[in-house]
Amino acid sequence: MIIRLLVTVFLAGIALSGCVNKYYYLIQGDQLHIFLHEPKAGKVLFLSSLDQFELHEAIKNEKGQWEITVPSSRAFEYFFIVDGTLKIPTCRQKQKDDFGSENCVYTPGEDI
Repeated sequence: MIIRLLVTVFLAGIALSGCVNKYYYLIQGDQLHIFLHEPKAGKVLFLSSLDQFELHEAIKNEKGQWEITVPSSRAFEYFFIVDGTLKIPTCRQKQKDDFGSENCVYTPGEDI
């Protein structure tokens, strides 16, 4: 009984701490749809090396997921800005940038 309670508290702590990945992608044809689950956010921006890190506003759907669509055929680095705060999702591949932070990396044919 105690062990079950401790496991439940531990898992709830992980979920509440943000360790659960709120980010996924979907490839349709030659398009990569990237989703970030931030239902309370007012504005989400996507920046990538595809265009020298220009700002692109993500679109929020009814599930509280923000979506951005980019070509799936080219490798690139990327990150988000959520309500003015840098957001690097839990991604499989990361690379250090020139500013002491990290960016996620998308490589065609590999999981992000």
